[in-house]
Amino acid sequence: MILKLVVLIALIRLLIATDKPFLCSSLYAAVVLVSGLLFARPLTGLLICAGLAFLLASLYFWLLDRFQDGLLWWVILVGGLAVGLV
Repeated sequence: MILKLVVLIALIRLLIATDKPFLCSSLYAAVVLVSGLLFARPLTGLLICAGLAFLLASLYFWLLDRFQDGLLWWVILVGGLAVGLV
C-alpha cells in the first residue's frame, strides 16, 4: 500500500515535469504488471488488471494535466491518491 502511494507521488512529479499523462499511466501499468508477476498471479487476470490500471491511470493523469492550476487540481490529486490506496 505504501509502495502504491510512493509510485503515484513519483508519477505525479513526473507529470508536472513532462506534461505527458500517458507516459505516467504507462509506467503505472508497468508497475502493476511487474508487481503482479513478482507475486506469481495468473497471467490472464494480471493482464486484465494492468489494462484497467492503464485506463484508470490515464484518466487520472489526464485530469491532473488538464486542470493544472487551482483548487480542482488539488481535489483530483487527493481523490486519486485516496482511491489509489484502496
